[in-house]
Amino acid sequence: MKKAYEIVFILHPDLEEAQVQASIDRISTRITERGGTVTSVEPWGKRKLAYSIQKLREGTYVLIRFELESLKVQDLRNSVALVEEVIRFAITLAVPVRPRPKAPETPSEPVETVAAAVPAEATGGG
Repeated sequence: MKKAYEIVFILHPDLEEAQVQASIDRISTRITERGGTVTSVEPWGKRKLAYSIQKLREGTYVLIRFELESLKVQDLRNSVALVEEVIRFAITLAVPVRPRPKAPETPSEPVETVAAAVPAEATGGG
């Protein structure tokens, strides 16, 4: 049974746009070769790294969402590790985004009016 995964990878910052796209295509192909399905590709662009990696201070970030059988994920990890232009990557299970609960409806009366309607004896005052 296929599960939803995400891979975020950082490419060498000196790559040109065509080379970045070729790298994305290469990793997408490695997913589909293992029976997976790519559901979305989000290039995040060049960003500064939190710390230097291989003496680099920035890299080109890409997120790919895909579905794959869990038994084939380790094989995909090994395959992506061999791509020279990838300087770091992480594969994780995709967590479904839950919709936020609706905000409570505004009361029909202002709060001050409701509080003023409560007798002083009930609130312990007075």
